[in-house]
Amino acid sequence: MESAIYHIEPKLGEGIYVVKDVAKILHLDYEKTYRWIVGYWGGGLDTTIQYTFGEVGNRAINFLSLIEFYTFFRLREKGLSSTQIRKLHQELSTVLNTKYPFATAQDFFVEGRKSKKAIKKFVYYKYFESLIKVDKKHQFSLEFMEKFLEKIEFDDNNLAVRFFPLANSKNIVVDPKHQFGQPVIIGTNIKTQTLFSLYKGGETLEDISSLYNIEIDKVSDAIAFQQAA
Repeated sequence: MESAIYHIEPKLGEGIYVVKDVAKILHLDYEKTYRWIVGYWGGGLDTTIQYTFGEVGNRAINFLSLIEFYTFFRLREKGLSSTQIRKLHQELSTVLNTKYPFATAQDFFVEGRKSKKAIKKFVYYKYFESLIKVDKKHQFSLEFMEKFLEKIEFDDNNLAVRFFPLANSKNIVVDPKHQFGQPVIIGTNIKTQTLFSLYKGGETLEDISSLYNIEIDKVSDAIAFQQAA
């Protein structure tokens, strides 16, 4: 008998992101983002869970799925195949007892070991200050590996709560508890899109800074983020 499919439903405070939002926030190609969300978060990542919700052709995901999507993308950059990442997701779902393992483990590390035939990839994740190797034995390792999830902020329960899309700056934040998770100026409900619209309309950085009573570097970062998106 086939397992029942669990459908994720949108909830207040968990953010709502359609494909164009995900592509904009993560600075990814729209078509690739669409294919991955439909193909993996629409049932391919875990055949028992439907992570997307909304109308056909305009499916959306919540904040935790956004963070999982970001982790998926970064692991692909590290050379892991989609099949390897899907197996990793299933493994961690069981180990951590959660539907969102990529938004629960604090950091992932990828180590490449050369053999005679190829470079073999080993994945580690950090969970409650422990560095755990993802294999059948869940062995601990103290080897140094590159950390790449520095843009994510976690709460005391090791669950992702905020995402900072800009490199080397925390002026712009994606927080599901503010503006339905759309990018805003840190510490405010001011959307980056609002400031960018004023800038495109001819307002100067100084005028926008004065109008909203925020530092000019935050205005500059908001505009830079929107231009890149």
